[in-house]
Amino acid sequence: MLNFTRKLLLGSLLFSSVSVAQIDVQSFMQELPQGSSLGFVAKNIAQNEVIAQYNSQAFMLPASTQKVFTALAAKLALGDQFRFETSALTNGKIQNRQLNGDLIIKFSGDPNLTSGQLYNLLAQLKQQGIDQINGNLILDTSVFTGHDRGLGWIWNDLAMCFNAPPAAVNIDNNCFHVDLDANLPVGETVKINIPSRYPIQVFGQVRIATKEEAAYCQLDAVVHDSNRYQLKGCITRQSKPFGLSFAVQDPDAYATAIIQRQLKQLKIEFNGKVQQPFQPQTGQILAQHFSSPLPDLLKKMMKKSDNQIADALFRSVAYQLYKRPASFQSGAAALKQVLSDQAGIRFGNSIIADGSGLSRHNLIDPQTMLQTLEYIIQNEDKLHLMETFPIAGVDGTISGRGAFLKEPLAKNLAAKTGALKGVYNLAGFMTNARGETIAFIQFINGYSTGEFESQTKRAPLVQFESKLYNALYAE
Repeated sequence: MLNFTRKLLLGSLLFSSVSVAQIDVQSFMQELPQGSSLGFVAKNIAQNEVIAQYNSQAFMLPASTQKVFTALAAKLALGDQFRFETSALTNGKIQNRQLNGDLIIKFSGDPNLTSGQLYNLLAQLKQQGIDQINGNLILDTSVFTGHDRGLGWIWNDLAMCFNAPPAAVNIDNNCFHVDLDANLPVGETVKINIPSRYPIQVFGQVRIATKEEAAYCQLDAVVHDSNRYQLKGCITRQSKPFGLSFAVQDPDAYATAIIQRQLKQLKIEFNGKVQQPFQPQTGQILAQHFSSPLPDLLKKMMKKSDNQIADALFRSVAYQLYKRPASFQSGAAALKQVLSDQAGIRFGNSIIADGSGLSRHNLIDPQTMLQTLEYIIQNEDKLHLMETFPIAGVDGTISGRGAFLKEPLAKNLAAKTGALKGVYNLAGFMTNARGETIAFIQFINGYSTGEFESQTKRAPLVQFESKLYNALYAE
């Protein structure tokens, strides 16, 4: 992977006197399903010349290519030493194995915090001789404010784990799992098994249906308050148990229940109230936990397209810049300000709604994304961001993409993918046959193969990308 990055950088810096050909992108569009919209631009960095473009100023949904903006803004605003911190504080004193004061748990939005790490944090209290807390439990989540989901997130995806709220308190990705046992006679009710470690409720009446009824069956999840979930509908008999994952809807209540349970496991007595003030809390630090540093977070975010890391960083940039609790709206303003002031990126009429690309409100054109890729490659000696992009045929979300599985594209193309319903996007770099670096952006929106989509969904895309990117390689 490092060799690939060096190869791209070398190709971008070498000067070549070879004339650059223009590629007719429109001639490849016949491969896409009717009704698809395309925005595309490719630039030969060594020649400083655009070699292909089509609708490059048309606004489209960026999907997860939005994470390229987030990665660059986080690098510039937060720096490589940045880590999310979760800490235990107190406004009291420890005397005679008792904490005479409040226990404050301060969260900062760590998207990788696990329940095991939280337990280890609380275990440090026991190691300091605390057997009893004579005060309240205070959850400090003041780093973020407003809704914990972005404007334009699809309502029927909110129960899905990839759409879990990136809140200030985020334990185990704010996601939990249940097992369903449907190996029962027709007409019986499916058994729902909930692992005891999850402080949630899942109930419902899911019926075993006949094979004839299967075409009319639907399994639905209805979300209620207090982290209660209702399963409804019917399914056919299943020979083996299967799992379902759901997003935690009330992260604060979820965290409170976990903390109280862990204190009990540690035999630390607590009988006070649970409070969640709006103002940041201060006190003596009793224990701390730090996340991995920013470069590691960015690599995971880009390679795996991790939405929670992206939106946690999105609001953290705003918190760092404005020194006040951050919302998604202030995150958008901060991202634009950082990239405009420090990288010279002109957003024009673009719309930024989140850091992950989940929102259907985001509108970006390929030219704006090209500015960002150019800044990254021109400053890679300081940024080290190119190594975070997934590499075709090697790793990340592009490792198995059909058009790039064979050489010369395999291992020779690195790009952030972006996918939503009807959206297939790419933003990244490749090396052409002359060893020169090409920066490219592909926005495909409105992609549909109709009623036979389950059988034919990817075939047109593979044909389009294979022909276009092989032409870019050979130009």
